[in-house]
Amino acid sequence: MRLLKVSREAIRLASLIVKDGGLVIYPTDTVYGLGCNPFDDAAVSRVFLVKGRGDVPVPILGDSIESLEKIAEFDDVAYEFCSTFWPGALSVILPKKLPLEKVTCGSPTVAVRIPASQAAIELARLSGGLLVGTSANISGMPPACDISELDKRVAESVDMVLDGGRCLHCVASTIVKIEDGTIKVLREGAVSLNMIKDRIVKARLNVKLVE
Repeated sequence: MRLLKVSREAIRLASLIVKDGGLVIYPTDTVYGLGCNPFDDAAVSRVFLVKGRGDVPVPILGDSIESLEKIAEFDDVAYEFCSTFWPGALSVILPKKLPLEKVTCGSPTVAVRIPASQAAIELARLSGGLLVGTSANISGMPPACDISELDKRVAESVDMVLDGGRCLHCVASTIVKIEDGTIKVLREGAVSLNMIKDRIVKARLNVKLVE
C-alpha cells in the first residue's frame, strides 16, 4: 500500500491504479471512500472481499451528471432534483442503464452521487468519469473520517491511500430513491430531511417527498 498526500500528481497516480484494476482509498465530503473501476468485475469483487460485504450494492461517484447518465436513467424530475443537490452529500437511487451486475448485485437500480470534494471529483474524472464510492471500512464497522481511523486490514488491502485530511461532514451520505416523480428518503445522513425539504421549496421543484 502506498500512502500519498492529496495533490494533482497523487490523484493522477491514483487514477492510473484505478484504470489498471487496482483499489484506492480517497477522501470525499462525507467519509473516506474505497474506489475502483465500476466496469472491472475483478476489481469490484476485490472491494467486496476487502469490506467483507455480502450481496449489497455499492454506489458510484461521478465527475458530472453527464458521466452518470451513462449508467443511470435521469428523467426530468431526477435531473432537476440532482442538479439542485449536487455536488453534495446526497446519494440518489435511479434505474440503471447498463447491467453492472457486480456493482448492483443484480438490482435494477444503481446509487449515484457527485461528491462535494474536489479530490474525489478529479479522481473520478481522471479515472474515466466514474468511480466506485463505497465507504472504506469493514462492513458493519464505523466509517473513517480521517486516515488515522482507517481499519488496518482495509488500508493494507488496497494499492494506494490518498490522504486529504479530515472529511467535511464525517457522516455518511443521505440516500434517496426517485421513482415516478416521488422522492423517498431511505437513509438520513449528512443532508437532513429538513434540508431536503427546504431546498425543494427554494428551488421550486415539482416533486413529492416521502419520509
